[in-house]
Amino acid sequence: MKSVLIIFSLLLPAMAKEIDLTPQLTVHRGAINMVLIGNERRLAVYGFPPNQSPESGSLLLTHARRDVLPLEIAADWEVYAPRAEQTLLAEPERFWNAFVSARFHDYAQQSTKVVARSVPVDTWVEGEETLTVEGIRMRVLETPGYTRGAVSYLAEIDGKRIAFTGDLIYGNGQILDLVSFQDAIPGAKIRGYHGYGSRLALLLTSLRRVLDEKPDLMIPARGPIIHEPVEAVNRLIHRVERLYQNYLSTTALHWYFKEKRMVSTGERVLGRGAPIKLMPFAKVEDQPDWTLTHGTSRLLISESGEGFLLDCGAQAVIDQVDGWIEEGRLRGVEGLFVTHFHDDHTDFVEAARTHFQCPVYAVESYADIIANPSDYYLPAMTPHAVSSVTSLSDGETMRWHEFEFTFHHYPGQTHYHGALFAKRADDELLCFIGDSFSPSGIDDYCVQNRNLLHEDTGYLRCLQKLRSLSEPYGLINQHIPHVFRFTDEEMDYLETRYRERIAILRELFPWDDPNWGIDEQWARFHPYAVQCEPGTSTTLSLDVENHSPRDRTFTLRFRGEAGMAVSPDKATLTLPSRGSGGMKLSVKVPQDRGVYLLTADVVSDGPLHFQRWTEAMIVVE
Repeated sequence: MKSVLIIFSLLLPAMAKEIDLTPQLTVHRGAINMVLIGNERRLAVYGFPPNQSPESGSLLLTHARRDVLPLEIAADWEVYAPRAEQTLLAEPERFWNAFVSARFHDYAQQSTKVVARSVPVDTWVEGEETLTVEGIRMRVLETPGYTRGAVSYLAEIDGKRIAFTGDLIYGNGQILDLVSFQDAIPGAKIRGYHGYGSRLALLLTSLRRVLDEKPDLMIPARGPIIHEPVEAVNRLIHRVERLYQNYLSTTALHWYFKEKRMVSTGERVLGRGAPIKLMPFAKVEDQPDWTLTHGTSRLLISESGEGFLLDCGAQAVIDQVDGWIEEGRLRGVEGLFVTHFHDDHTDFVEAARTHFQCPVYAVESYADIIANPSDYYLPAMTPHAVSSVTSLSDGETMRWHEFEFTFHHYPGQTHYHGALFAKRADDELLCFIGDSFSPSGIDDYCVQNRNLLHEDTGYLRCLQKLRSLSEPYGLINQHIPHVFRFTDEEMDYLETRYRERIAILRELFPWDDPNWGIDEQWARFHPYAVQCEPGTSTTLSLDVENHSPRDRTFTLRFRGEAGMAVSPDKATLTLPSRGSGGMKLSVKVPQDRGVYLLTADVVSDGPLHFQRWTEAMIVVE
């Protein structure tokens, strides 16, 4: 366990810098760029600085994300916001009340950076409108990408054309993260869970729309002022195109969705007729006769007739196993191994455990998620807890009849993933890898699964484990009724392309490690949701991972809604490089029933300054 230092202290704001760009325009650089316009500075974009907030003025918002919106909005401010994000701003309670249950079986994979209570918006704006606000003429441009309904504002101020672009671009050709671009691709019949970087297509269209206006300056919500818009935008477009070409070249979806759909997906980002390279399918063959398949489950049968089940996502699996028992192909089930937490693999694990009276096994890196799924928010979660889980360490072995089992932490499709390597006598070693590879590549199409990029995590770890095997082996994906294998050349191709992806992401993000841009859960509350009676107290923890190649100190501030008391409400946390740690909080919940949010500001030096970054749901019943 790496050392952690916790110090209770004041949360100091990031060092703000005031820049007078023109006689009528001042930018207060900080966590958020707060822009003041006009001779009296009564028009703000993104927010008013706390020490310069007028009693009355006008505020332009570009999108609805909680981590960018002002912490307070005065009642007498005239607020403008995009109509396309009206529901998130005006009726966030609807989102959170539904999300208590909607967070399970979630395949939309949209941001939860939603405010807890409604924002008082006076005027909803749409693209191509022209507004006159505090004497300043503003054109509204629809610029979706980072969010579904974002807008930008364009104004001529003191002879300069200035675009206020929200989180459309960061600095000289970067974006803040990739997680925010996950979305469905209706034209290719791909839902949000499989829509890696879907809104990058909208991002590129929006960037070109802004460039068509020939701005002299771009002022984003976060990050440096952009003095060379053409150079910055073209650099970002080039990086995005390289990223998407790389992603397509190794995606497991080629096997599932086939070439036509993948080309259609690629052309949305890269343009019609763009060269799209897909990995050819690896060699496949039939499974051995000691494995049976139903849905996403596998059943291994010993010579004694006893069975060992891998995953159980549906009642139909239990029914099928009962059918095999009735047919005499099987005597019973002696154990059940869960490869990972996704609902199509876990919805009926507890039912199977009870029905077959067998132990359930999981690797320790995700055993708690199987036992307590409601404590987490991850893609495609099941609400069904498994009441008894035997936790296995990485590399632990088990003798089961004539089989030698080795269990692995195998963070492929998700960070919380395992694999079972099974060897029977002189048969070829079979690696049951859950959903971590297909014959066309790697299953990293859902960024929210936390496909971490360090040398000892994610797909680099999975590839290393395969390369370390000293005997021939075959791979079995729970969704694919075949054994497949990669040649040495295919393994080299996958690793080379994946390392190229990491290098592209290093350029695409402003962080000192690319994992900050693909891992939204580097700071997270545990449990994610708690149910409480009115006026009682509960305990949570905030867990933080330091992806940086150096030690970091994180300054924390905890924000509970009105009627919620949090202790402590401020702290600092020092973590070594790649270290993790956390702190416990005591929360006194409100008297009124409802869904409440506890959020945390998480601040470190450099651009790592986030307000209301992560949340926990307090459900008062």
